[in-house]
Amino acid sequence: MDGECWVLCERREATVRRVSLEVIGKLRSLDCNPVAVLPGTGLDAPASAVAPYVAKVLAVEHPLLADYDGATYAHVLADLVTERAPRLLVAGATSFGRDLGARLAARLGAGYVPDAVDLGVSAAGELVVTRPVLGARAYAVLAFRAAGPRLVTVRPNAFPPPDPLPAGPGAVERVTPVPDPALASVRVLQRLRTGAGSVDLSEADVVVTGGRGVRGPEGFAVVEQLAAALGAAVGASRAVVDAGWRDHAMQVGKSGRTVSPKLYVALGVSGAVHHRMGMDSANTIVVVNSDPKAPFFQHADYGIVGDLFQVAPLLAGEIRRLLRS
Repeated sequence: MDGECWVLCERREATVRRVSLEVIGKLRSLDCNPVAVLPGTGLDAPASAVAPYVAKVLAVEHPLLADYDGATYAHVLADLVTERAPRLLVAGATSFGRDLGARLAARLGAGYVPDAVDLGVSAAGELVVTRPVLGARAYAVLAFRAAGPRLVTVRPNAFPPPDPLPAGPGAVERVTPVPDPALASVRVLQRLRTGAGSVDLSEADVVVTGGRGVRGPEGFAVVEQLAAALGAAVGASRAVVDAGWRDHAMQVGKSGRTVSPKLYVALGVSGAVHHRMGMDSANTIVVVNSDPKAPFFQHADYGIVGDLFQVAPLLAGEIRRLLRS
């Protein structure tokens, strides 16, 4: 593909999120030399973290970019795109990437494909993007019709992370934008951290999700026990979140988080289409439900009809035994 391919990197303090590295690796496999774009402040550490995987890092630094604000970020990056004319912009399909991607596409009048699970190049050298459609009942392979910048967001865990480039770390180019202070619409008042040692849901290789079948907040103990045995992140269905048993940050589904783990275990989740839309790209799906007619069984690789309060502890115990042996 001609022209630069920019990866809009998402960072957490000094680190770059794994999904950004996964996108970089995929673009490298398509013979597109990706440029890592890092907006924010205090970019020395994250720029050093991503530089081994790309030939160039654009460190876009300004005090107004210290905390993510969609209007300010879109304004700054749209001006940079207009000035430098990259062919493609890719971000992770996270809350950051989805918000920024949609804003940039609207501001630039660019084509935009969200929630991609694969990227490829046609015989004519054009980018093709695969994404789930119709509630994940099918996949669409899309190409861009118009010239100009193209935007794509990619689900976490869609690709493996890359190895560092043999040539060594890429150059870091520092860019000082001039954002409009009047655009700032958000002010961060407080940051709340998840518990120490918890696994990030959107990037987890294994996810264990509890549904209405856990019967109440105390029922999540068996979900957490199985997750701990597997080294997994804990998710929740919409019914659980609506009932106030778990926070919305744990919700998997169309109106919650999208996950793409290697293994997805659903305990007491019926498997409504809106839930499946948030995890349909999981490699292996295991369902435990006492209702043999639960819709999730139609989409499971492995299904157990039984009481999750009996099955989950047995699974956790057997997993721990196997890990010790």
